[in-house]
Amino acid sequence: MNKRSEMEKIKNMLRLDNPDVYELDNPREVVDFAYFGDEASYLQKKNVPPLTFYIYGNYPHFEKATAYFMLRKAGANFVNKFDKNADIGWFWDSQIKLDKKTDKMFDFTKELRFLNYFLVNTSKEFVAKSIEEYFGYTFKINPKTFNGYCIAKHNGNGTKSCFFLKCPINADEVFHDHCYQKIINYSSKSDSSTLYEIRVPIFKNIIPFTFFKTRNKGLRFTSKNRSMGIVPATAHLSEQECQDIIMYCQKIGLEYGEIDILRSDEDGKIYIIDVNNTPWWPPNKLGDIDRNIALNMMWNALIQGFFPEKMDTYYIPDNHLDDFVNHKKPEKNNRNRKIINQSEFRFVAKDYEFPYQKMKDELFANYKKKTSQAQKNEGKKKWGKPQEGKNQEGKPQEGKPQEGKPQEGKPQEGKHQNGKHQNGKPQEGKPQEGKPQEGKPQEGKPQEGKPQEGKPQNGKPQNRKHQNGKPQEVKLQEVKLQEVKLQEGNPQNGKPQNGKPQEGKSQEGKQKNGKPQNENNKKESNNKSRHKENHKELYN
Repeated sequence: MNKRSEMEKIKNMLRLDNPDVYELDNPREVVDFAYFGDEASYLQKKNVPPLTFYIYGNYPHFEKATAYFMLRKAGANFVNKFDKNADIGWFWDSQIKLDKKTDKMFDFTKELRFLNYFLVNTSKEFVAKSIEEYFGYTFKINPKTFNGYCIAKHNGNGTKSCFFLKCPINADEVFHDHCYQKIINYSSKSDSSTLYEIRVPIFKNIIPFTFFKTRNKGLRFTSKNRSMGIVPATAHLSEQECQDIIMYCQKIGLEYGEIDILRSDEDGKIYIIDVNNTPWWPPNKLGDIDRNIALNMMWNALIQGFFPEKMDTYYIPDNHLDDFVNHKKPEKNNRNRKIINQSEFRFVAKDYEFPYQKMKDELFANYKKKTSQAQKNEGKKKWGKPQEGKNQEGKPQEGKPQEGKPQEGKPQEGKHQNGKHQNGKPQEGKPQEGKPQEGKPQEGKPQEGKPQEGKPQNGKPQNRKHQNGKPQEVKLQEVKLQEVKLQEGNPQNGKPQNGKPQEGKSQEGKQKNGKPQNENNKKESNNKSRHKENHKELYN
């Protein structure tokens, strides 16, 4: 795979923020400790039941992260399908785009506590503003008024997009998705071409150690280090600075992550230049032995910070931190193991309290209130007040006819829909004034396409109608009536419709989908009575 396609793959992974793809089948590979030297972890040898972590978020991104290797080395289980029996949840939001106020998270947070659930943001713009609020100073500059060189960094997390430029610049030259910063040099006093950087792991109120990096000046914005090592938290930071760093993380809601710090050569102050809530592994130029020590120490900080009641079971002692076995070069295993005094490396902040439960209650109290009100408003706007004879959805209630609307299969008194069928069935109501009914002649007006006088109706012979091709007897009154009709409209001349005799079936008796329409006998009788009443002269 070439460099371009590899970078595109990484960018796509960073952009994977659709919640629909988070709960995939767990792609975790078969347990293989080759990366750690083909040696099972201390906890697995101890045969303790593994802790289970539920990962909600960008799972493919999680598989490249420090947390993944830390949990895997400790023999922990992690799943990306919700399990209420998990020990803790992890809100893995690499781009800070996931919606926390959803029905799903409302249900999940009832069962599990989630790390980093209340993290506000990690963009460069946000970091610049928030450190100014907390520390009273910042690295941000206004590129339209600043005079000198500055750095423009993309706001996204892990994008590695930045460049130098000379200010001031015009307003139309400003990139609004970038943060403009002053240049901060944290350099060696003996070699100005060597720059330093401190990476601080955060586990609630604990800094287990710090990574101290050295880089060439020309590679300051890359991940290519000249060297990297594990040092005590207070090796390059004072205790007060460590306390301030942790309290700042509490303020922005970061319970787990890694932050990058520079100490300015000009004013000696520390500047938090980056906040990483989903850091990747491994750090460049960190040796195999130190990698395993670092992962074990971070695991201990996780247990101490979030599972203090389980420290006796899951805490890795000092003499088992260095557990790397070199499988490729076994001769290198004949070495003295490092003994790390974790208490000397670790810093624990005082007076730290993260109000998780209170923040969750406030978040979802407002969420429930807004959702309930939104539903009420939507109901009023869409449906209004229930109308008589209607249910809440505006649909007619079963068994209750609506005024002016015929019910399926039920006659409406005195109303009919212009002789049309409703739901494919003929209407069986009473005739409307001035409107012809199907199969029922009106005085002086022939029915278009429907049985007229002189045609069969309902399969029974009518006066002067054909039945089975045989003419019926004609009375004198019928002849007189037919002559009147010839003057008023188009005569049918006593012929059957379409020039073909009807064989015992009228329009109403027409088949639908191959099945005859069955008329109610009682209604049929009523129709005949009405016909006799309207045309008494035919029956006298």
